[in-house]
Amino acid sequence: MTPHLGLTSHAFHDPGLIEEIQLLDHRIRFGPTHTGWVSFVARQGQSPAIVLAPDRETLLAQLHKLVEQQIPGRR
Repeated sequence: MTPHLGLTSHAFHDPGLIEEIQLLDHRIRFGPTHTGWVSFVARQGQSPAIVLAPDRETLLAQLHKLVEQQIPGRR
């Protein structure tokens, strides 16, 4: 039986390469697609934001920027 990885796994080229990190109070799942990288970023109880980038390094930089923008007082 195949483990169920959720709806986000359908966006990824290889669901086995999905990475997950916690950045402040944000849960981030990301991985490669056929054309680049995609991530799903969410705080608990909120709908996820989707971030796209051509490569992993650019994606991680965009994720850090997004999370920092959501911290009160840093806008």
